[in-house]
Amino acid sequence: MGNVQGPVKRTARKGGRNRSAHKAASAPEPSVRQIRNPYDPIDVMTQEQEAHVHAMSRRLPSEVGLRFLSPETWPILERKGCRVDRDTGQVRFPPEVVEAFLAHAPERFTLHAPDPRNDLSIGDGHIHFGSASSAPNVIDMDRGRRPGTNADFKDLVRLHQMLAACAFHSGHAVEPIDTPVNTRHLSIALSWYILSDKLVLIYAIGRTRVEDSLDMAALARGISREDLRLTLCLHASINVNSPLVVDAPLIEGAMALALNGQVNVVSPVAFSGAMSPISLSGSIIQCNAEAIGVIAFLQMVAPGARCLYGVLSTPIDMKSGAPAMGVPETVTGALAAGQMARRYRLPQRSMLGSTSNAPDAQSAWETMFSLWAVMLSGAHMVYHSVGWMEGGLTTGFEKSILDAEMIGMMGALRGGIDFSDTEEAVATIAEVGPGGHFLGCDHTMSRYRNAMHLPMIADWRAYEFWQKDGAPDAAARVNAKWKELLEGYTPPALPEDRREAMEAHIARRSHEIGDAEI
Repeated sequence: MGNVQGPVKRTARKGGRNRSAHKAASAPEPSVRQIRNPYDPIDVMTQEQEAHVHAMSRRLPSEVGLRFLSPETWPILERKGCRVDRDTGQVRFPPEVVEAFLAHAPERFTLHAPDPRNDLSIGDGHIHFGSASSAPNVIDMDRGRRPGTNADFKDLVRLHQMLAACAFHSGHAVEPIDTPVNTRHLSIALSWYILSDKLVLIYAIGRTRVEDSLDMAALARGISREDLRLTLCLHASINVNSPLVVDAPLIEGAMALALNGQVNVVSPVAFSGAMSPISLSGSIIQCNAEAIGVIAFLQMVAPGARCLYGVLSTPIDMKSGAPAMGVPETVTGALAAGQMARRYRLPQRSMLGSTSNAPDAQSAWETMFSLWAVMLSGAHMVYHSVGWMEGGLTTGFEKSILDAEMIGMMGALRGGIDFSDTEEAVATIAEVGPGGHFLGCDHTMSRYRNAMHLPMIADWRAYEFWQKDGAPDAAARVNAKWKELLEGYTPPALPEDRREAMEAHIARRSHEIGDAEI
């Protein structure tokens, strides 16, 4: 699937850039810009080191084991040759069992969005960037940092719908704390399907939430649950509780998702020095063992179940205990994770993010550092790419714009140079001759609209034109841009009967759930 954005009209100028042309060029369309990674992945480990990680990762599940806290998993594991201590839930995997079942996981597949133009091809060289997710707080320059509300959540969905660099929703862009926790997944699903036509990530915290999410997806598409089983359209992130613990609600939700033909992203997330060894070597071995153990289990449940390898390793600030993102160790860890994913022929999930408390220079360099990491690791889905800051505690409106700008720049990179116009270019050089200029020649005029990447917020005007316009710095421009995009937001078309069906389902399920914990 190619870039669905058409060429942007731009006005030629003498001396300075036309301001109205600058605005027109920066307005994105509310659709997904498909990005194909132009780079071959980088191996950060030697072949011997890669084999060593694999060998140690075979030993850990066999000799130490993973603790599965759901009794529902135990008979399945036992039938497939694993040893289960039913008093503790400790499961020891024979190495050959892990490898045999890991081989069932497919290497590539397609996730289908409500709008087919926004489908995501996973595992074939594309890289897809998703929204921020799960932050309890939200921030913008006008209202400051505050706990998230349902109104903030909806505005972020609208904003991320308008950003072509944001290919999917990685989860709740901010947690709407004014919405009841036990029915929050229902109201959020309704908002997603009304306000956006991009793919969504559901929270697989227990079977109930997964079944409700499957029902809502089927109603939004106007199809049956049986047809939904044949429509790959939902994914969830299954975080191992490092070190070596697999929570009951998450694995039961993952089982339900796999049995219904949907996608699990198995994501051990270890903060080195706290949840895994402080050395990167130890963190990679532990996380790899956790990932392949859980993916192998899901293949026992549903052979051929689609899974992504989602290992993430980043250090903590040993002075404060806060996670550090966009640092050299994060980059090296991402490259190592990509190398192991390729060894197992699994598509890879990675992430962006920043530990900065403001949408400032630090937030930009940390995200850009992480951007290079995910590009060079060969990642296919990248969570928390648009708006995530403060180590995941806050989603920012301005940060969403900054991130989309950087992703757009990265997406404009090419792996090679097109020499198809060589003859015309050389003829133009001869025509212009020594000391001339190329501004008005046919070669320039036929290409200037789309020959270069056009930024969303970067201001390329000469100093005098910028100063005359009030000298807006980057902070002022990103603040104005998110407001402009929300003002121009138009919801996607959704048949009224589908909306009514979802609302009726929510009313019934909310009554059934009541105040009960799920």
